[in-house]
Amino acid sequence: MSLYRHADYERERSFHADVVIVGTGAGGAAAGAVLAEAGLDVIFVEEGGYHPTSSFNPYMSESVPRLYRDAGTTAILGRPPIPYMEGRCVGGTTVINGGMAYRAPDDVLVGWERLTGDAAYGPGGMAPLFAEVEATISARRQRPESIGDDNRIMHLGAKKLGWKSEVNPRAQDHCVGTNNCVLGCPTGGKQSALVSTMPRAMRAGARCLTELRAERLIVENGRCVGVVGRSPDPRTRRRFTEVTVRGDAVVVAAGAIHTPYLLLGQRVGRPSRQLGRNFLCHPNAKVMAFYPFDVKAWQGVSQWSQVREFRNEGILFAENMIPPWPAGAAMPWHGDASMALLERYNQMLVTGVLVEDSTTGRVTRGPLGMPLTRYDITDWDFHRFVEGVKRLSELHFAMGADMLVLPFRGLHVARSMDDVRKVTVDTVKRKHIELFTVHLMGTARLGARPEDSVVDPNGQLWDLPGCYVADASLFPTAVGVNPQVTIMALAYQVGRRLADRLLGRRARAA
Repeated sequence: MSLYRHADYERERSFHADVVIVGTGAGGAAAGAVLAEAGLDVIFVEEGGYHPTSSFNPYMSESVPRLYRDAGTTAILGRPPIPYMEGRCVGGTTVINGGMAYRAPDDVLVGWERLTGDAAYGPGGMAPLFAEVEATISARRQRPESIGDDNRIMHLGAKKLGWKSEVNPRAQDHCVGTNNCVLGCPTGGKQSALVSTMPRAMRAGARCLTELRAERLIVENGRCVGVVGRSPDPRTRRRFTEVTVRGDAVVVAAGAIHTPYLLLGQRVGRPSRQLGRNFLCHPNAKVMAFYPFDVKAWQGVSQWSQVREFRNEGILFAENMIPPWPAGAAMPWHGDASMALLERYNQMLVTGVLVEDSTTGRVTRGPLGMPLTRYDITDWDFHRFVEGVKRLSELHFAMGADMLVLPFRGLHVARSMDDVRKVTVDTVKRKHIELFTVHLMGTARLGARPEDSVVDPNGQLWDLPGCYVADASLFPTAVGVNPQVTIMALAYQVGRRLADRLLGRRARAA
């Protein structure tokens, strides 16, 4: 048997493997695939459940509680607070993301090479890993028939204004444009970890323990040798079964919030002072546009292109249509005013301004078994959001929009650029901007020295041998683009170096 659920732990509560991997998202699944294919025995520990492609549907009341952490109610504390979404299922956030497949820019990688002292993390070293990841997830451009009018409006609007608009490479194989990415791809076209790297790992003999939350590390003689997890009864959430999973090495890939949360809870030794710091989240602000004609943005692929004219300023524009329920929740009104706009759902575009981090936040352990995350945008970030919203508004009005809903408390409605120009850093406050994110990074960063990083260039914790990290926590700095391809490339690197170490040790002992 290779896939375990809560009921199976009544019979078997102790497991052993060469490598234990906590998490099955972009990083965990990628690391597990290369380790298992190298001939090592791999066990995944996944907090969420296994939900195959055939189970995905457009019903949010069913899909969100199954696939999202805390049913999508998570938030980062700060000024302003920033809601975020994170997958909790086999495949992790790749199951519910848009599948954008951008490489980290070369200028970022030059900095990473300097910070790590390792050419493997520079442009030349990462290029073959990026190429391998892109082949794995079938990163390619969309077929024309899968593109909807919402994306055409964004793309043509940029061209009309003389701005650069770039067609996205996406992790997809024959995507037909159902626009159900955020609730799980019902055709299997999106090449999430669920349908790409996890099957590779399982075919190579890996096992996956689902519905099992890793609670603490097992540390013996100063070395990490496993994890202890608890599996709640999926019906009552009251009765827990404790499970022990031991291995020669542990790879933590629980995401940039829950990886530091788990590592900060280790009961032996002193965690790095850098652990949980350097939190990055690539925040974005939404602009909802209404047109005097049907756009039907729910038809066709989500986010076919990005407006990258202002990339040098750390600003991107993108389209990302959402279902009616979250669209209604995102409205700044209730009752009749909100319903009046929802009745125009076919005429609506949901677009966003993404701003590259200029600051960092921190993850700490909070009460009730929960992480606490704090992140405050800077004045410069706020200026860029205000400017970005103005430019994106200009695009929509240039394409014929008759009304915009802006992300500023007290100045939500704009019916012309004259209304938009009322939004300045003097008329709105930083704490009153409405932000959101799905890109969480940086809390266990790679580096050349333990004084300013958490893990060494092999991905191993400086202060805890046997414990590795293979997710977005590794990012030394912000990347300013969708991070999935970079996460997977780093995980391949960590996985291969760990495989070489373990297999070398085995050969020497033979």
